[in-house]
Amino acid sequence: MKLENTLIIVANLGELKAFNIKKHEAIVGNELKISHSLEVINNEDFIEGRKKLSETLSDDSGQFVNGTLEDHDLKLEIENRIIREIARDIENIVKSIKPKQLFLAFPKEHNRELANELGDQTKAILTKNLASDLVKTDKDKILSFFE
Repeated sequence: MKLENTLIIVANLGELKAFNIKKHEAIVGNELKISHSLEVINNEDFIEGRKKLSETLSDDSGQFVNGTLEDHDLKLEIENRIIREIARDIENIVKSIKPKQLFLAFPKEHNRELANELGDQTKAILTKNLASDLVKTDKDKILSFFE
């Protein structure tokens, strides 16, 4: 698999990390060994995505009324807004870096919605899209999920 000019983005509703793939060549004995590593180029937190609805909605005394349909609708609206924001950030990173291919990992629960929010140019270079949350994965292991 050719990895030159590939961008990897792993994200969830609370965080986005973007990586360039760096190629390393070394001669071991008479053999050329090629390896790759990831270089962080962007790391963003989406604070609103990390908050519980009860932290966002409470009355003056800190009380929170549970279980209304309005609360559910508000939670969906907040998630949709964060997904649109993440998609915009991905678009901006892609426009800035101009990779030939994009590998993306985003949790299964919202993967389809995020993919639908991406622009046509980004979708055209989206080579691999994993429905997984790899944000907390060690950066040295992330590439193995896309192989």
